[in-house]
Amino acid sequence: MMRKMLALAWLNGLQLLRNPGELVGVIILPLALTMLFGSAFSGGEGDAMRVLFVDDDDSVYSAQVGTLLDAEESFETSAVSRSQAEELIASGSDGVAVLVPDGFEAGLKGEGAVIQVLRDPTSESAFAVISVVQGIAMRMSGNAQTAEVVVRMAPPGSADFDEVYEAANAKWDPRPPVYAEGQTVVASDVRGDTVMAEGATLSSIGFTVWFILFMTFGSAGGILEEREQGTLRRLLVAPLARGTLLGGKVLGIVMAASVQALILVAVGALVFGVPWGRDPVATGLVLGAYILAGTGLAVLVTALVRTRDQLSGLSPLISTGLAMLGGCLWPIEVVPPFMQAIARLTPTGWAVVGLTDVVARNQGLDAALLPAAVLLGFAAVSLGVGITLLKFE
Repeated sequence: MMRKMLALAWLNGLQLLRNPGELVGVIILPLALTMLFGSAFSGGEGDAMRVLFVDDDDSVYSAQVGTLLDAEESFETSAVSRSQAEELIASGSDGVAVLVPDGFEAGLKGEGAVIQVLRDPTSESAFAVISVVQGIAMRMSGNAQTAEVVVRMAPPGSADFDEVYEAANAKWDPRPPVYAEGQTVVASDVRGDTVMAEGATLSSIGFTVWFILFMTFGSAGGILEEREQGTLRRLLVAPLARGTLLGGKVLGIVMAASVQALILVAVGALVFGVPWGRDPVATGLVLGAYILAGTGLAVLVTALVRTRDQLSGLSPLISTGLAMLGGCLWPIEVVPPFMQAIARLTPTGWAVVGLTDVVARNQGLDAALLPAAVLLGFAAVSLGVGITLLKFE
């Protein structure tokens, strides 16, 4: 029996491969869109912004400004003279320069020092440099004031400004005494923490869930094609039980969707670094349950339409609508609560919730159990109704 079902499933796959239009729609297009949006959202760091650095003071303290500036990962500092910096900015070759003027050390130890920022008035990126320079100025000011107070209060000759300054400066590494930490807080009842899938992870999860539906509908279309050609009617007189025939057709849809899921997951993991492999068991459980749910939906719709052309026209509407409602194209947490409630009525919504908890939030197997159970329930109902209504002639 199993051998016959596998043979029927293999035949279903061959039918899919023989149709170039279906092949493009269910395999080539998903890969192309995943690559396109994955590249757009993969969070590439891009080229570092070049910042000119002018040190006219040539002191330990002016050198510290350059060191702290260079420590900013988004900057690439280049040491130049003031005349070179002014010429490069005036010509439009560079947009911003940081200048430590002569007398900086004396001012730091005396009445106050200044760090100058030279910029092209049309350069918007200069504001990022100004913000970093302000942070450097605050750090050095705190160190200098600490050193000044200690030297003033200590017995004469017992404290050295440079030594106290260095000791105060050491307190900033590896993190400052007081630092700000941003956290994303969203209005959502999703299990786990509040981390949302972003960038390539959001894209990879969303497109995988979305296009599994396309594959199940495309593969289920083979049933209608065989019915139109009379093949199904001939199979009924073959030495095959109805259950074996139906099982083979359903298995073929499941196998085709599983292959596509593996391809999309592999592309997301290997090309864009999406952490699909954090918990393979939990990921496989959610994906497997969702593939069965998508298969059930495809079989149900196939049973309700009359021709393959009708299915081809209806399946993109159903797949895209469910993808939008389920959060495949944007984080479901950002939509209003009533839309989040609607998402819980769709198989795509539960698949996105489960995969987000497992892949993006690393919540493990426990987070996969409820979505998988709901999806399996949906699969049982839709498959049961679909198989009951499916006509072979």
